[in-house]
Amino acid sequence: YPDNATRNWRDVFWAIASAKQHPDIWVHRYLRANGWDTNKAFVCIQSVIEWRAAQALDQINWEGDICLGFDEQRLGILQLVGHNKLGFPLTYFRVRRIMPRANQSFVFKRYLIHQFETIQHITRSHSRITMLCDFTGFSMDNTPFNIVHFLVTLGTKHYAESTSVLILLVDSWLFANFWSLIRPFLDASLSARIVFAKTMNDVLVFIDESQVPEELGGLNKIDMMKVPEVNDNCKLFDEKRRQMAEIEWREKVEKFEEATRIWCTRFNGDKSDTYSDVRDNAAHELDRAECHLGQFTRARTQYARLNMVDSNGQLRPFPTK
Repeated sequence: YPDNATRNWRDVFWAIASAKQHPDIWVHRYLRANGWDTNKAFVCIQSVIEWRAAQALDQINWEGDICLGFDEQRLGILQLVGHNKLGFPLTYFRVRRIMPRANQSFVFKRYLIHQFETIQHITRSHSRITMLCDFTGFSMDNTPFNIVHFLVTLGTKHYAESTSVLILLVDSWLFANFWSLIRPFLDASLSARIVFAKTMNDVLVFIDESQVPEELGGLNKIDMMKVPEVNDNCKLFDEKRRQMAEIEWREKVEKFEEATRIWCTRFNGDKSDTYSDVRDNAAHELDRAECHLGQFTRARTQYARLNMVDSNGQLRPFPTK
């Protein structure tokens, strides 16, 4: 594991759909991103599934951050750091630390995919995340077009509707050139969530000072990197237990599919409808099966080593500082 046998359309669909507490969450994102046009939403979902299979995201998750670029991890270019005032998980993106001349584009793109995958997985109990993009001290050398276009594609297509607010902290006139470069690629839904901040006071409207990184003048001291421990990923090589967990996961997928078929034909619109309850219970069982299977298919990350996630790989509540 992983292998090409698991990269069929159905397996890839359920692998990502079950990565949230309820499969409806992932499908709902693409319906919302496409104005509730079911045909467009299906085309987008199909495209994302094909992309995930082609990029071998199961392999990236299995290998983990050990096989990623060391510089990107050491610099902490994209990192989960806390939460905003509404409780959404907060990610911090240090744009000025992108060094395209020092690293191959393929390596950096792989790093970004892994970070997006990891954050999406450990925040499965949250509907969206907030992203703080720090453009202070950046130059156009930090934002080559291929990287910018790839980032926009990740945010608008491959991980659509995953952000609640996108805060852009800007202190340079160069940003006008950068903005003109990326604005044509942003959809209306994402554009509506973008907030421009020129000072820390603008940032503090959305994020408490205790959650703002120290380098921006906040009180949040961020741990950048922790060296992997011996036998850090021994569960990944427990083939017997992985196969048992996968069998259970497939059974729960089939159970949810059957509950959905019945719900589609007999749902009467009542919130107390029995079929809705049965379907929600099936989704809950699938969620638990996915968390269990993830222990054998996803390598431990920096967040696990920093004790930011629990035994199921889910984000712990951030302490109030």
